[in-house]
Amino acid sequence: MRQTKIPVWIEMNTAITEEDDTEYTTLRAAGTYSANGGLTVVHFTEESEEVGETKTLITIIADKVSIKRSGGFEMKQVFIKNQPTENVYRHPYGTMHMETSTHAMTFSPLATGSPAELTISYTVTLNQAQSRRHALTLRVQEESNG
Repeated sequence: MRQTKIPVWIEMNTAITEEDDTEYTTLRAAGTYSANGGLTVVHFTEESEEVGETKTLITIIADKVSIKRSGGFEMKQVFIKNQPTENVYRHPYGTMHMETSTHAMTFSPLATGSPAELTISYTVTLNQAQSRRHALTLRVQEESNG
């Protein structure tokens, strides 16, 4: 069965907390959304003056979310509730080991007149030393023709 890629607008908000300091970022991009059975895929490309073009592929399957980024930096981060996962984050300034502990995760698929929304609450430990709490919210809205 062929998946139909729907043109969408994406907004990804992150909050990263280290001790008492929280850093907020918002990313907006055009991309595609496709769903087939229990698999949802969101794809978009972002531009950055620091690292250039980065492609992001988010796959959502039941209790598992995978975010793969490639281009200016590379990483594949996997989120499974109550199960730690590990990956390597490669960027122009070096390589870091990441351990991700997912605390909560919800997903509402795209529906007519209603955006898709993915929320993930997790902790990342870099190089087995520095831990930071993260909150990610991804909203995906179908492009309107008007």
